[in-house]
Amino acid sequence: MLGMDRNTVLKIQIIEILDGLQMPISLKELQEQIGYASLGTIRVNCKELQAIIDDLYTGKDYSLKLRMNNGRGIQLDRFSTNLQSLTSYLYQHDLACEIIRSILAKRKISAIQFCMDNNISESKLRRKIKEINQELSDYDLYISCSAKISLKGREVDIRRFYYIFVRGLYHQFAQIDWINTDNYFLLAQQIEDYLKLMNNPTNLEMLSFWLLITNQSLSKKGVLAFNSAEKELLGRFKYPKKPEFLKTWDVKEWRFFLYAIYSSLLNDFELQPKNGSRELFFNQAVSRWIDYFSIHFRPLNGPEQKFVTRKVKQHYAALAFFRLNDPMVEQLSRSIALHKVRTQFPYYFRRFEAFWQDFTQAVPEYNRRQLRLYSFLTCVTLFSLENCLPEISVYAFSESSELFSIFIKEKINLNFKNRYHLTFVENPRDAQLIIGTSPTCKNFLHDSQEVVIIRSNITNTDYNDIEAILEKLVKKDLAQSSK
Repeated sequence: MLGMDRNTVLKIQIIEILDGLQMPISLKELQEQIGYASLGTIRVNCKELQAIIDDLYTGKDYSLKLRMNNGRGIQLDRFSTNLQSLTSYLYQHDLACEIIRSILAKRKISAIQFCMDNNISESKLRRKIKEINQELSDYDLYISCSAKISLKGREVDIRRFYYIFVRGLYHQFAQIDWINTDNYFLLAQQIEDYLKLMNNPTNLEMLSFWLLITNQSLSKKGVLAFNSAEKELLGRFKYPKKPEFLKTWDVKEWRFFLYAIYSSLLNDFELQPKNGSRELFFNQAVSRWIDYFSIHFRPLNGPEQKFVTRKVKQHYAALAFFRLNDPMVEQLSRSIALHKVRTQFPYYFRRFEAFWQDFTQAVPEYNRRQLRLYSFLTCVTLFSLENCLPEISVYAFSESSELFSIFIKEKINLNFKNRYHLTFVENPRDAQLIIGTSPTCKNFLHDSQEVVIIRSNITNTDYNDIEAILEKLVKKDLAQSSK
């Protein structure tokens, strides 16, 4: 992505894979999951990762350890940290990211000085910029390279891309080490108070990033000039008056800032339309969204319908303002594990697919990957994932006594309650799955049933065996219902 070095991408992939595992993994198994790169390359990158981790995570309050043992394999031990410092470090030390970060902040820099600062040749710099430009074209931007490295593009497009890039590079505003973040946080709190926004970490982070982008652009005398489509988008809304404490901003900067934070999906912030009669397209889209949600999920009450109205309009504004290319949408999906929904919550995913197909047939303008992602998150807000967990009937018993059987049921149910709705039945013939502590349970089996024999104290091995059968039953049901 954006010309990033292969080893940067590989390191991030390694930590993502290892962080999802509970047991050590061999280099060969790691290679199979990665799907490319030689064993030697993976080994070298693991050792480099270990050195970076040992240097970064030195505090007593949290820790991160990459254990490499030729006998036991490779394992990532994480305690009270979320890997953001590590991924931010990898991004910030990637040449492509450093080029983009520098050029966005300064707009024009000396090519020779940049090469000296980063210990690279001019030919390598030119090759890397060529790679970056292949993706920057999706955002109507271009980096020229001669004696000076310059960013070419409209100010509006530069600021839009700046936000997309900087939010990916720095997961937390406080991680930016080349500015006084406290001053920006204080100004963000002033704006929260002025706009009567909820004071929470999400709002504070987003406002601070946009304040940084706006103030840096003003310092470089970046002039906002809108095309006809942008004028129409911005002209749809009424805007609060510019506050006195933003002395260096003009009205155009303030309105662009408000539209930007609205399009960035800021919590509890809404721009009011100037003329409700001109909102026919959005009113129709909202109506269809609510209709098909009611069909595929559940009916919505008045406050919930108002919530959907706000979100559908805001999401379309975000698409118009931040039209992400496919790699960016994919990265956003992976950052919150949305790509795993199909396998982790297959029944929910099936409902959403049916909802989305009906909605986008009725409103084709919304058939965009970016809007699909936003709509899925809105559906989860209104209809919990828990409502679509697989329902499986189970008969569980212990040969010891009924009380032991009840205890086993409780332990099994607690272990799987966030992934399956298990209904424990009294008659083994009514169950899809029979779980018992002795082989006699097989005497009650008929053709469509499954059985798992477990130990009385139920170990992780037993839970894994049970889950394998539960997954098998779910796949079987999905296959039958799709016919």
